[in-house]
Amino acid sequence: MFIRKEIRADKQGVIIMKKLYLVRHGQTSWNLEGRTQGNKNSSLTSLGVQQAKKLGRYFEDIELDEIFCSPLERAHLTAQIIANTKGLSCKLDNRLVEMNFGEWEGLTRPEIKEKYPDVFKTWMEEPHLANIPKGETTEIAQNRIIEFVDDKIMKSEKSTILVVSHGTIIRLLLLNVLSMELKHYYKLKLGNGSINLVEFRHYGPVLIKYNDTCHMDIII
Repeated sequence: MFIRKEIRADKQGVIIMKKLYLVRHGQTSWNLEGRTQGNKNSSLTSLGVQQAKKLGRYFEDIELDEIFCSPLERAHLTAQIIANTKGLSCKLDNRLVEMNFGEWEGLTRPEIKEKYPDVFKTWMEEPHLANIPKGETTEIAQNRIIEFVDDKIMKSEKSTILVVSHGTIIRLLLLNVLSMELKHYYKLKLGNGSINLVEFRHYGPVLIKYNDTCHMDIII
């Protein structure tokens, strides 16, 4: 776990605080159709682009040192729209891609339930125990996002960092931040274009903002 071991202090012993903004990409065509996306690409809808632009307006007055994003199109485009308002570049990292849903990708929930009834039942009732055909487990996906935070956030000299990623992978990170077990996966939900903020303090991470979509009221 990254919670305490990478927190650093300066020569006077003053704790260095970090702020990590976690943003889910804008709405996609597969979101509208109720299809499982995972590692497959699905383009932003016109609403998704508008959501990304409103995110850009939100971050205009927030000082950001660095932006990381998933290389999948929906997250990359959302991040790039935000980055354009800040004069920053987007740094791609494969550890930020969505959880791999294997043979379920491209399918709707009713289709998955029909074709994979046993695994689907486990996924809905005990997601931490589900083994999706040719996909990742929640544990594997969570480990890579934690590894990313340890590597790119906690070891960085930057203090305020934005990450644009995906619904499941962000939820898995937040479960770790909140010291919640993977079986509680369904107790968290993230909307398209939502903002989450984690502050790293000397005693560990604190969730300051969760699933915030108030910025969607911005007129552009």
